[in-house]
Amino acid sequence: MPSNAPRFLIFRNGSVGNTLVAVPAIRALRRAFPDAYFTVILDSIGAALLKHCPYIDEILVYEKQNRHKGILSNISFVLELRRRHPSHAILFKRFFRNGLLAFLSGAKERIGFETDGSAPFLNQTIPYEEGRDIINLNLELAVLAGAENAPSQELELWFNAETESETSQYLEKYDLIANEYVAVCLGGVTSPPDYLSFQAWQSTLLTITENIDSIVFLGVDSEKRLAEKLSPAIQGKFVFAFDLPILVTADIIRRARLFAGTNSGLAHIANAVQTPGIIFFRPEENVHQEIDKWCPKGQHYRPLVPPTNTNNIESFLQNVRNATAEVLQ
Repeated sequence: MPSNAPRFLIFRNGSVGNTLVAVPAIRALRRAFPDAYFTVILDSIGAALLKHCPYIDEILVYEKQNRHKGILSNISFVLELRRRHPSHAILFKRFFRNGLLAFLSGAKERIGFETDGSAPFLNQTIPYEEGRDIINLNLELAVLAGAENAPSQELELWFNAETESETSQYLEKYDLIANEYVAVCLGGVTSPPDYLSFQAWQSTLLTITENIDSIVFLGVDSEKRLAEKLSPAIQGKFVFAFDLPILVTADIIRRARLFAGTNSGLAHIANAVQTPGIIFFRPEENVHQEIDKWCPKGQHYRPLVPPTNTNNIESFLQNVRNATAEVLQ
């Protein structure tokens, strides 16, 4: 690396979905600065998710609610940042603490979003607009930092032979065949499935699997309860695949014929590995903003908003049937 090459700190500590939607911006920055050194700050699950990313030179794990909660641990982390002599700090997450860490790192250029005209500790900003596609927002931030205009919006995810072998063994254990099962996520830490009744979820799953015999339920263990209640009604084979390593979960989704689930990090994984998906959004006042911001784009993804009135469930199930057929074309 040339001695005058930029040294970037990129803050993207947060959820799975937020981590993945920052990848196009990181890629755009790498292409604009091929000789730069990129240190990306992630939480532990984000670090596991992006550990094979070719655009990153180094990952630092920062967990503000756990091991970096106290003052002493944050002082130690600031010293870690300063030892890297960053020229730029880019914040894809609007945490006040991230801004403070960027300032204390010594980075001369501190780039991020402003909210309601405010962006403490930053000196280059763009407004954060709710309802805007999050990938495009992140790309605009990358352009502000020096990336070329109109970079690719494509999500990516990377696997190694060890992960692929572990996934193959898992599928073989349960006699699952790639491209012949639906990967289902019925919850999300930030998007629980309580906006549909048990009976409505049951009917929805039965509709999705009219032409696919097997279901793999995915997520974290705290999301398992609804899947357990629904499973007796499943006509074909079902498998619980909870609390697996995140890249094994992603590889299971990659080999699925279809992803179906709530608006969650696993929906973004489906987008990154190009598995068709139908994504359920909570029926609330700002749902169309949420869809515009978070839903994967393209002909192989469909957002669905369940009715607030269960009397309309048959119409909704027809929408599910139509969406499933459309994304699988």
